[in-house]
Amino acid sequence: MKIYKTVNLAIVLIAFIFTLLLPGALIGADIPSIKDVVEGKAALPTIEDLTGGKVKIGDLIDKNNVDLVKEYITAAMYVNVKRGMVLKMGTQLSPDKLYPKAFKEATERNRGKAVMNNNGAVYYEKIGTPWPGGIPFAWAKNGLEAMGNYQYGRVWDSYIHRPVHMWYINSKGEVYKSVGQEHMYVRCSGRTIEPPLGTIPGYENILIKRITVATYPREIAGLGQFTVRYYDSAKDYDTGFAYLPAFKRTMRTSATTWQDNIAGADLIYGDGDGFQEPYSDWDLKLIGKKYLLVSESTTNNTYDNNGKPRIPTYDEKRKPADGIQFDVGKKFARIGWVIMPVDVVEAIPRFKHVYGKRVVYIPIWPYIFSGGGIAATDIYDRQMKLWKGLFHIYGRLEYINGDQQKPVTPYTSTWYYDLQADHTTQMWMPCAKLFVGFSPEDINLTTLLKKGR
Repeated sequence: MKIYKTVNLAIVLIAFIFTLLLPGALIGADIPSIKDVVEGKAALPTIEDLTGGKVKIGDLIDKNNVDLVKEYITAAMYVNVKRGMVLKMGTQLSPDKLYPKAFKEATERNRGKAVMNNNGAVYYEKIGTPWPGGIPFAWAKNGLEAMGNYQYGRVWDSYIHRPVHMWYINSKGEVYKSVGQEHMYVRCSGRTIEPPLGTIPGYENILIKRITVATYPREIAGLGQFTVRYYDSAKDYDTGFAYLPAFKRTMRTSATTWQDNIAGADLIYGDGDGFQEPYSDWDLKLIGKKYLLVSESTTNNTYDNNGKPRIPTYDEKRKPADGIQFDVGKKFARIGWVIMPVDVVEAIPRFKHVYGKRVVYIPIWPYIFSGGGIAATDIYDRQMKLWKGLFHIYGRLEYINGDQQKPVTPYTSTWYYDLQADHTTQMWMPCAKLFVGFSPEDINLTTLLKKGR
């Protein structure tokens, strides 16, 4: 009997040791560090690697198995999946297909040369010289540096969103209202693709100029806003002008009412792009770096009812139609999700704010989006209860070997979920053209008037 027990124990021990040698047999056994991944010393792990084979590429994640990936999703996404959102595990593109080669070259050329003032404004080698382009802090060491990558390390030099469809969706998933828009943007510094590169002469104190105009319904068509964001947004707050078509007049507006709700939607002005309030008004803390499931950036990131990739189709008003599969009415679009390394930044306001805190997830270089800088944001109320979730969706965008210099047309979207009210606002941008050649002179009051009339 003693010999039998000894043999049994030996068999169990050998079997256990053998499992350790199998790739992915033990969750986390061979998971590379984020630092090794971003430095090119290891491959980016897949969800299959991270879960030890429990979740595979192509699998669907729903409320019944979401706990398998809970560690790799945001708090808001976890709530959404429990309410009916379905995630399809996708395949990530290599970094050379995520952005133009010129942007990568600028990042490498300027590595280690970024400096930052107390407001979080990024400069080149010395305070006062605008950042010439690329990611300022390839390995962010604090919250300000991580947010600086988002604010000053954007890939695009100019772009236009036309059309934009903003859906208002109730708890049943019904789209009960839709508003059309057009967006025009130009960067005045940090330019890496369109000449003049770096900073446009005469615009050293301006970071971005933009115009947003409503296109429908008829009663608000032409209502628009022209905004200037200065290089140091804490030193010089945004300047804004609005055009009111009903009165055929423009008026100076406050562009710093960050806490105001936007047209009855589930976002406030400060939620634009994920977080656009001056950083000097917030305490920013880098909680850490982690692997996170973010939207799949590929030429086909939506799937039909048979699980096959499909480029979205549109109805007669160019609104996303049957080409995208939705769950719970139109509340949750079923798209692909992939692992990316992200910086996790906790932002707490220094003054009385409608929010108690934001938790912002920013992709780490070289795994970044060409269209934007923030992947997702969790938002908490003053009682620190989860309130909202924001997700940026970047699909149908691919650079061939990083050499694509021509205008690129991605299919993008941003989703805002009010989890407490169970209400959703989705912004669909089926034609977001990057690098369209705008100059600062193209974005002004005259253009706003022309668009409004």
